[in-house]
Amino acid sequence: MNFEDILQVEPYSLRKEEKKKLLTERLLDLTRLHRNNCNQYADMLDSISFDIDKAGSYEDLPFLPVRLFKEMELRSVPEADIVKTMTSSGTTGQSVSKIYLDRATSSNQQKTMVKIVSDFTGSARMPMIIIDSPSVLKDRKKFSARGAGILGFSIFGSKKMYALNEEMKLDVDELRKFLEQHKGQRILLFGFTFMIWQHFYKELVRLQKEGITFDLAQGILVHGGGWKKLQSEAVSPEEFHESLKSVCGIDNVHDYYGMVEQTGCIYMQCECGHLHTSIFSDVIARRPKDFSVCDFGEPGILQVVSTIPESYPGHSLLTEDEGVVLGEDDCPCGRKGKYFKINGRIAKAEIRGCSDTYAADHSNRMKEARDTNESNCLNNVSFFVGNKDNLSHIRSLGVKKPFDVIVIEFLNALSKELMAGKDSRLYPDVVTLGFWLRKSSVLALKERFVSSRNMVGRGVAFHIAPSNVPVNYAYSLFTGMLCGNANVVRIPSKDFPQVSIINNAINKVLADSKYTSVRPYINLVRYERSREINDYFSELCDIRVIWGGDNTIAELRKSPISPRATEITFADRYSLAVIDSDVYLERENRERAALDFYNDTYLSDQNACTSPQVVVWLGNRADEAKKLFWDELRALTAAKYPFQAIQGVDKLSKLYLASAGYNTSMKKETGEDNHLFRVHVQKLTPELMNYRGNCGYFYEYDCQDIMELRDFCNNTHCQTIGYIGDKAILGPLMNSGIKGVDRVVPIGHTMDFDFIWDGYNLAEQMTRTLQF
Repeated sequence: MNFEDILQVEPYSLRKEEKKKLLTERLLDLTRLHRNNCNQYADMLDSISFDIDKAGSYEDLPFLPVRLFKEMELRSVPEADIVKTMTSSGTTGQSVSKIYLDRATSSNQQKTMVKIVSDFTGSARMPMIIIDSPSVLKDRKKFSARGAGILGFSIFGSKKMYALNEEMKLDVDELRKFLEQHKGQRILLFGFTFMIWQHFYKELVRLQKEGITFDLAQGILVHGGGWKKLQSEAVSPEEFHESLKSVCGIDNVHDYYGMVEQTGCIYMQCECGHLHTSIFSDVIARRPKDFSVCDFGEPGILQVVSTIPESYPGHSLLTEDEGVVLGEDDCPCGRKGKYFKINGRIAKAEIRGCSDTYAADHSNRMKEARDTNESNCLNNVSFFVGNKDNLSHIRSLGVKKPFDVIVIEFLNALSKELMAGKDSRLYPDVVTLGFWLRKSSVLALKERFVSSRNMVGRGVAFHIAPSNVPVNYAYSLFTGMLCGNANVVRIPSKDFPQVSIINNAINKVLADSKYTSVRPYINLVRYERSREINDYFSELCDIRVIWGGDNTIAELRKSPISPRATEITFADRYSLAVIDSDVYLERENRERAALDFYNDTYLSDQNACTSPQVVVWLGNRADEAKKLFWDELRALTAAKYPFQAIQGVDKLSKLYLASAGYNTSMKKETGEDNHLFRVHVQKLTPELMNYRGNCGYFYEYDCQDIMELRDFCNNTHCQTIGYIGDKAILGPLMNSGIKGVDRVVPIGHTMDFDFIWDGYNLAEQMTRTLQF
């Protein structure tokens, strides 16, 4: 269908069936166009085995997560045909979407906007006040969503003025002059919601107190975006409208919903307060758990479709907004089509795992002076166990021998305290820690790791724990103690209940005078990202232990340690599972295998370096085993796993990025809901881990010979193999000289903490040996 034909139809004139026919024909044509002209888009459709001949409606078409336009360059025309590149808004440091427009797409965006907006404001152009600064429009070939919005709406203005100057201050004299020139006329005002509130409304309130007022009762205000910032100030749409009316008399106010990825197809708010779809577009609310279509009135993730994009595959997109389709063809305003409301952004998932604990956010740093003032530095540190006085004397503390008697007694008392607490029993990871601290468990470690050598602790250990793993910091602390060191531990930044339970138990046991000598050796702190504080603790320590990813390590290494100090780093790693299908099918308790795998993966949202990202199948009955294994796991996740809406979007995004970027074909298993994403790959190389997912996103590989895994495992980032079957089958691989794989353990034990971790013998790394 030709877009010019659609432009001849009034934007809100078609009923449901007529509009469905129009959209289906046009969007099917666009899907074919982009599949034939954008290789990445074609790979994405292949990864989900999409057959366009089976699409009976535009609702059956695939949708791309909007975030993909931040991750990759997607266009369906030669680069030479691009006349304009548009970018989304974003805070400093964020990636922005890049939308590539050819002349036809750019022109159709403008024509569409005219048709839609004119239905609300009338076709006549009006004097226009743009509540922004003219500095936004610097490069007409490449500008932001803000600039694109201003430029798009400017066509409705006969004469225009910018209400704000270069410093984003209201130009009172120019505003008064403009209103005087156009007295008695209807005036169009346009701006972005937060900026109107912050720079226009608040200034009008201030001026009103000084007796200066402006009459905009004849005005029409069109605004969009920025509600997230206003919600932080507790300003509702109703209050926004009423506040503006009270300060300047404007009552004709229209919000709109739109995005740079589908410029032109905006959704205007009608007189009844509803956002409306036109014949050029539609919204579909989808259920997060499986992306099925929601009923009217049911909240879901919004999919938006547009008939415009020809230069890039943006005709069917999955947003990260939650909304509700309220009805269709029956809004009291009289406009046909769906009408809906926006509830807000999908909540971001709380990520658990041992990935980066620091973002290199330099804007929040304190000064980077090496000559740190101790008292000022520690004023910005919160102590949960220990105090400043401990730190002032920590260098003078004596080192202990590994597995010191009083330390073992303290840990055993702490174990009893944790195991007795009713709150502890709510958290399996706290219970596991309690078992690990028992005297019998600690003595078993001593039996394994203490030799006849004369060993002592290194001195002061500075531990940087993962910010999003509740209990890891405790294992690091107690390992440092058992090795004879005094410890400073930066605990997780998130307020996990487990952290409070453990810290409270430590403080309670330390209150016993029996353990007075132990108190200076435990200092648990929390502080905001700070080079200054990192410098202080790094200078203080004899050993630095960094749990986190490559970025965390690079950030901490900007803070030098003393020449005699040493460092243990736990970098970005990945793991895999190897399942012998024949052995698995002979197991009587296959439910236990699913639970073990669940504990290794879903309990940490699959973010732990030990969590398998890839499942490798061996044996002659792989297909049969897969069905039983994944069915068991699917039932388990449905019953136990707290699924979050954003996780489905994350997984779909990862699939499409991998399908377009990895150098072999892949297919997502059909019939799965978003609790579980299984993606079959034809080849296994370390590069696949550039596209690793989480929260139940697994690559699968059918293996005929264990040595097929050598390339994947011959990488220092490969950490753990969890297995079901005979461990001996992995022997040829492990003995082939691979550089990766530090651990081979049964599935269900990949997260078990041990003094040997990531190939380090912590008992040796955290001690020194005396020749005496």
